[in-house]
Amino acid sequence: MAIIACPQCGKKISDKSQSCPHCQLSLTGMTSDRIDELNSRKRIDRLQSYINQSMLALVVFLAGFCVLYFWQSEPESWQLLASEAAIAVGFLWYIAARAMVIYLKRKN
Repeated sequence: MAIIACPQCGKKISDKSQSCPHCQLSLTGMTSDRIDELNSRKRIDRLQSYINQSMLALVVFLAGFCVLYFWQSEPESWQLLASEAAIAVGFLWYIAARAMVIYLKRKN
């Protein structure tokens, strides 16, 4: 008996199992083509998740920039601090998400 990773959820299961106890995927008659299809779908879903995160990060960045530009907050006010924090978090989050997108595309 060996421990393998489930093709759909990736959790550890026995190779003698008929189905995955975590995601209920039936493992009987599983072909290598089907396993490749499930792995490809998982990779595409992960890539799409990082693309969505990069768009959300861009919205956070732009919201912080708009508040900073249009509200003319007083120095040392909480609005100024919040807008600068949103700009910094949005920028770093966007860079990290785009780096993961590039990494996942090159990995294919």
